[in-house]
Amino acid sequence: MNSFGNIFRITLYGESHGKEIGVVVDGCPAGIPLSENDMLPDIERRKAGGYATSARTENDIPEIRSGIYRGHTTGAPIIIAFRNENFRDEDYQFNGIFRPGHADYAAYRKYNGYNNPLGGGQFSGRMTLPIVAAGCIAKKIIPTIEISAKILPECMANVEKALENNDSAGGIVECRIQNLDAGIGEPFFDSLESIISHAIFSIPGAKAIEFGNGITSASMFGSEYNDCIVSSDGKTATNNCGGINGVFQMATK
Repeated sequence: MNSFGNIFRITLYGESHGKEIGVVVDGCPAGIPLSENDMLPDIERRKAGGYATSARTENDIPEIRSGIYRGHTTGAPIIIAFRNENFRDEDYQFNGIFRPGHADYAAYRKYNGYNNPLGGGQFSGRMTLPIVAAGCIAKKIIPTIEISAKILPECMANVEKALENNDSAGGIVECRIQNLDAGIGEPFFDSLESIISHAIFSIPGAKAIEFGNGITSASMFGSEYNDCIVSSDGKTATNNCGGINGVFQMATK
């Protein structure tokens, strides 16, 4: 399926080289101020065409087509569309060779060859654009929660080396979420870590995620790793768990 979420649900549509791509947002409360301009800062931040990014550039102008009246959400599903303009189909004509590291082969088998393979189709990184638009709406619903992300500087040296060799390279993004209330999430399948991981791995190319010390925690003793609560409002002395507490407990004598 191309939908994510329950209370706040998003559904993606379109393909990389189709007429347009977009998102349907359902579950947004009525009365929230919203316009296309509210989305522009985050859309600009995501836009390709800059240093060490895709050479494809698009205007990425959002068009709100429903769910807004007199500058406020109505409670009806919100449709946001983006027109595709800068693409060359001839660059992606299938010649019998599937690109490594892409979903071309899997998509060909899944859809019996009827999928649109141009630019990766619905598996393209361009599909993250409507996700960003949906995120702009979500941030308006939860204005007290602060979300920030940055590329770690140590990744840039590897990027420089890749560019020199006409190659590509991966990187690490650090994301921080502040001012969350305690108790968010459900015990198992809809835990906060589960939901965040689901969303992150929906992004093409994402291959790993860590919360707090992540993999490093496997080499730590519990006495080192556990974040001791030091105040009545839940603050902890350390942040090894990445702000998410609640692990499987084993009975001991």
